[in-house]
Parts: sequence; C-alpha cells; structure tokens
Amino acid sequence: MTKIKNKKQQLGILNIRILNLFRISGFGFRISSQRSGISLIETVVYVGLVGLLTVFITNSLIQVVGTYQRARAEREVVSNARLIMETLTKNIAYSQEIYNPTSKFATSTGQISLITQLDTTPEHTTTYMDFWTDGSRLLMREEGKATSTLSSADVTITQFRVEEIFQGLGRQTVRITLGVSSTALPSVASTTINTTAALRGNY
Repeated sequence: MTKIKNKKQQLGILNIRILNLFRISGFGFRISSQRSGISLIETVVYVGLVGLLTVFITNSLIQVVGTYQRARAEREVVSNARLIMETLTKNIAYSQEIYNPTSKFATSTGQISLITQLDTTPEHTTTYMDFWTDGSRLLMREEGKATSTLSSADVTITQFRVEEIFQGLGRQTVRITLGVSSTALPSVASTTINTTAALRGNY
C-alpha cells in the first residue's frame, strides 16, 4: 500500500509539473505572442498606410509641378516665336532691299541684312539692320547701336532659315523658318513657324 501511495503521489507531482510547464511554455507563450503579434500587425499596417500616402502625395506633387513646367515652357516658346516673327516681319516690310553681301540664305543658321529707312539719322536717309543666330539666340543689330537679343534666356533658337523668293514687279520677298525650343524642356516644348514677308520699301 505504501508503494502504491508513493507512486500516486509521484504521478500527482508529475501531472502538476506538466501542467505548470504547459502554462509557462504554452499558454504563456501564446499570450505573449498574441500580444506582440497584434502590436506588430498594427505597426506594419500603419507603416504601410503612411508609405502609400507618402507615395501618392509625392507622385501628385511631381505631376502637378511637371504639368506646370510644361505649360510654362510651351507658353514661353510660343510667345517668343510670335514676338520674333512680328519683329522680323515689320522690319522686313519697311526695308528697301536686302543687303546680300552679309546675308546668309538657305542655312539653318542664317542671317538677313536689310537696308531700311527706320530709325535713320538726319545725316543718313537709310541705315543697315542685321538679324542672325549664333546657334542658340536670335540677335539684332542696328547700324551705330549695340547688339540686342530678341530671344529670351528661357528658349533656344534651333533654326533660323532665310530664303529669297523672286516675284514680279521687282519686289523682294523672303521666306523665314524659325525653330524655337525650351531651354529647360527642349523635347517637350518646341515649335517651328514659317512666314513670308515682302519688302515694301517705298511702295
């Protein structure tokens, strides 16, 4: 009987130890793992949401800035091209003739020299005026005055081509092809325009 009682006590102690071990290593581990798992999932979700929100805001800002820059560059290109063409057309129309020795025709980096009655002095009834490109700017020079730049710093002159057109009545006519692109976004904002202008002179 004593041996049986001792075995029962030993089995009881073993069961208690197993239960305690289970509580410590099993149940306790599940509680701690569940608590840490919830915290980790929340952290991952928060970080993911913040990351997505940051990416969305960044992409939106990049698109807005890019759209604004493209629109601004396009306006600058078109505005410069029109202003240059208006200046050229006006001065050509009021010129008497083209001064061929210094004019360069049928080339993308052309030059046109004019004999005009605009802005003359009392000592001279005519004056010379030159328009040419240095590869990136369109320049203008009147006789006795400093050289001025017709194109703005935000654009590049990609082409300035001058061609003579011979018509009746002995009136000289030129065809001008002007290429303008944005300095900052040359592949996005660019234009090429053409115009024909006749020298009216004293007509």
